Amino acid sequence: MANPSSKPPSSRLVYLVYDGAVLRIEFYVTPNGTAPAEEWLERLPLTAQQKFAALFARMGDTGKIWNERKFKHLAETDQIFEFKVETDRILCFFFVGRRLVLTHGFRKTGDKTPKREIERAEAYKKEFEEGGQR
Repeated sequence: MANPSSKPPSSRLVYLVYDGAVLRIEFYVTPNGTAPAEEWLERLPLTAQQKFAALFARMGDTGKIWNERKFKHLAETDQIFEFKVETDRILCFFFVGRRLVLTHGFRKTGDKTPKREIERAEAYKKEFEEGGQR
């Protein structure tokens, strides 16, 4: 997705993926300087990366994706949402200032999103909210 030379400095909590007319799509950056969603995306085949990029652009430009087969709120979560391309998922959350922050990705193997994946996204969200949201 991003050029490896554009890796963010470890002091940043996010960096820009797509700046749309309605929303800014950003990768969450952990305290140790990694961007789990980006690292996961880069391991996917190019066609899957392109499908996610198209979803990010649509969300950034319009602020919504009505098709729940592509984007939806995960019930019983602290406002965690998921982008979906086949069995691949990227979890995210909205933040003040027209921002959508991508936490991490995984491959879904069962009917429900694994609790550990939701907990991971919620932990990143909490860390982000408490960490200054740079």
